[in-house]
Amino acid sequence: MPCYASSQFEPGKFGKLGKLGKPKVASVRERATRLSEPITSRSERTGRSDIIARSYAHLRSVRGRVLLAWALLLVAIVLFIILVGMHSIVRQQSYHTDAFDLGNMDQAVWNTLHGHLFRFTNRGADWEGPPTRLGIHVEPVLLLIAPLYLIHSGPETLLLLQTVALALGALPLFLLARRRLPTMPFVAVAFACAYLLTPALLGEALWDFHAVALATPLLLLAVWALDSRRYGWFAVAAILAALTKEDVALSLIPLGLYIAFWRGKPRYGAAVVLLSIAWVALCFFVILPHFNGGASGGNTYWYRYAWAGASAGDALKNLATHPWLLITFVLGSAPRRGFIAMQLRTLGGLGIFAPALWLSALPELAVNLYSSHPEQYSGFFQYNAMTIAFLSAASVYGVSALYQARLRVEQRKSGKEKMNAASLSSKTPRYSGWRRWAARIQQSGIWVYRRWQALLERIPVATRWIAPLVICWLIVTCVWNLRTADQRLINFWNVGAGPVYYQSDVDALLARIPASASVAATDTLDPHLSDRYDLYLLPDPQSYQAQYVAFDIPHAVQAVQAQDQQIYDTMIASGRYVVVGVVQYRSGEVVVLHRIGPPLTLPKT
Repeated sequence: MPCYASSQFEPGKFGKLGKLGKPKVASVRERATRLSEPITSRSERTGRSDIIARSYAHLRSVRGRVLLAWALLLVAIVLFIILVGMHSIVRQQSYHTDAFDLGNMDQAVWNTLHGHLFRFTNRGADWEGPPTRLGIHVEPVLLLIAPLYLIHSGPETLLLLQTVALALGALPLFLLARRRLPTMPFVAVAFACAYLLTPALLGEALWDFHAVALATPLLLLAVWALDSRRYGWFAVAAILAALTKEDVALSLIPLGLYIAFWRGKPRYGAAVVLLSIAWVALCFFVILPHFNGGASGGNTYWYRYAWAGASAGDALKNLATHPWLLITFVLGSAPRRGFIAMQLRTLGGLGIFAPALWLSALPELAVNLYSSHPEQYSGFFQYNAMTIAFLSAASVYGVSALYQARLRVEQRKSGKEKMNAASLSSKTPRYSGWRRWAARIQQSGIWVYRRWQALLERIPVATRWIAPLVICWLIVTCVWNLRTADQRLINFWNVGAGPVYYQSDVDALLARIPASASVAATDTLDPHLSDRYDLYLLPDPQSYQAQYVAFDIPHAVQAVQAQDQQIYDTMIASGRYVVVGVVQYRSGEVVVLHRIGPPLTLPKT
């Protein structure tokens, strides 16, 4: 064999032949390069790949999904506090808040801290009575809020408290969804985010401060505590919620009945019902009439329901003889019909699958629907504080009921169905006296529950599709409601986007008013001067008693601008006032006057 035979190129040994029959050495060089690559870089690449793979596997695990859900929840809460809180505070600082109600609430809290409980002296269209909040609303929770003014005294404290409280309401709602839907952590996050984006909740946070806004997270906490059988927590949350406004306790009555008849705690449930009724009766028949100066109808806001009768008694008689008025009044109003539709879309309206909790929302819903005050059925402001809580929680229960019903169908088909409440016997145990009636009510509830579950079982949806469908539907209805309230929401959001160009000059001018002086002010200046004993809202005739008077007539309520201008002209012409300072802006000016002579008129009696 020739000696050169051993050096012949063997196909496949080193690579493919080139056009001239020579081996392509590029692949050999590449292989040599790879072999000479530092071991550290290859190990780093492998390590990163392992970390990514392990992280992905962890996120796909149950524990990983739960941790991610918690992280997303915390991000949503923090973003709400930062963004919404910033806009609400900037709205105050840029002179866009109102005397009713931020000036009122701030003065009442400030005076409470200084020993003058619930005192406020603003008077306007809704209030001409004694200088106390107890004539308008019963809000003992202000006693607990007042110590916060030791940290910072001013409306900003109230706005920050309100924003944080509303944001934290997402936490008990999330926990409720985790209990009811343990295999769907991202659905729980979707519920929490939909709650935070509810137009009514944003309206609560952006429009001034109202004590009843704190009832929203407290009622959600009460529902979660009740669901998890933490009756001590339930009592604390329910009591605090009832202290935010005189009618909040009405929403607790259905919960007390649930505790008594469904949870098997008749004494505890009866205590909730009776105490709620007693507190509401005390507020409406004792406290409010005592402090409201004999308001028409026994309540300072009854004029909003005067279409039904001159007083509550007259209204009941009128509606008892003409019950169709309750239907025609609502159906004949397009805004009210739209309000109902918006409420039904709250958190997807998924409470329709378990509507029992809607009963707790009915009192406030009726109060808003039958009012002649448009803001109450706008679906935006604080008037929906209780409704938000119960509609949100009801949606969680609705999805849970649908999931459990469909799961039973699937288990039945596979022969794995387990004993549950739907298979409970409806036979009434033998009791005597009131226990027999309580047992009958309980068994009737079980019968209704079984029939309702049978209806849910007929809904043709697989359990594996419930989570994605719920998330998609929450997104759709959330956007739908935001679009419905877009103009009002945009207006409130934009005024809190940044300071006005003359803001610092007005701040400096108002700072020249002594803290101990009595002051009268127009609407938007009022909340900036409300940390004092006496504060009057123009055009209240008591404004002539004030030592200092602050005018910003172009930004006053349009209905009283002419009266404000008349008072200003009278004060200037009297010669008893000197101008402390003027800040001019494009459409008007801010003027502060100091009274140097006796008052022009006596206080109105």
